[in-house]
Amino acid sequence: MRKLAIALIVMTASLAPARARTPQQAAPAPAAVPRTAPLSLFRMTQANDARAPLTQAAVTTAGVDLQLYGDGRNIIVATGKGANLPRLFFGLCKGPCGFTLRDRNRYFDLRGRASIRFTTIVSGFHRVRPIIRLADGALFIGDQAEGSTADYHQYDISFADCRWLRLDPVRGVTLGGGWVEADLSKVDEVGLFDVIPGSGVWTNDSLPVERQPPPPAGGWIAVSAFELWGQAINR
Repeated sequence: MRKLAIALIVMTASLAPARARTPQQAAPAPAAVPRTAPLSLFRMTQANDARAPLTQAAVTTAGVDLQLYGDGRNIIVATGKGANLPRLFFGLCKGPCGFTLRDRNRYFDLRGRASIRFTTIVSGFHRVRPIIRLADGALFIGDQAEGSTADYHQYDISFADCRWLRLDPVRGVTLGGGWVEADLSKVDEVGLFDVIPGSGVWTNDSLPVERQPPPPAGGWIAVSAFELWGQAINR
């Protein structure tokens, strides 16, 4: 059984800012970020070459919840024998769509060197963006976006590099007239979002999403791996 490599990973290195140095002092080499074994959050139980909606049933790690935003109910899990499978596919979303993961026992401090890492391929003008939900319930989307139309590539987005806009959790559209200062010291959920509807063609709305025909070439994102690097803090 192959697993979709989606993980939450705790970064235990200090996130405190470096002390000021005199001109005579050489800058120390940056400390390596300790890596722990990733927690596998998704497991594919369908037969090869199958598609199924992304639901909580796909989450196998105890204490982790899946949240869907925008038209996230139409994100599908695709399995098969080829490279970068299983994967999440956003091409059947009728509107902007995305997902987050939430640890029931921990928040995350995403300041400093914290980052989100994912492997993706995109089509058209689609790009993968990070979304976060704070402890107070506010949902934000970052301005950093990645994706290649040529092949699957791994990307890292540092949360400290992002500017944030509020995101409507139902419609998946940005809100407000300007950038918002998001408090990254206490983040409840972290995930990925696509602001453009997929290129899928729904031939019959009565059919479940997994039985819809494959979308034509034109616009979508596919994600085969997802990791969060941050400092875990108890709730």
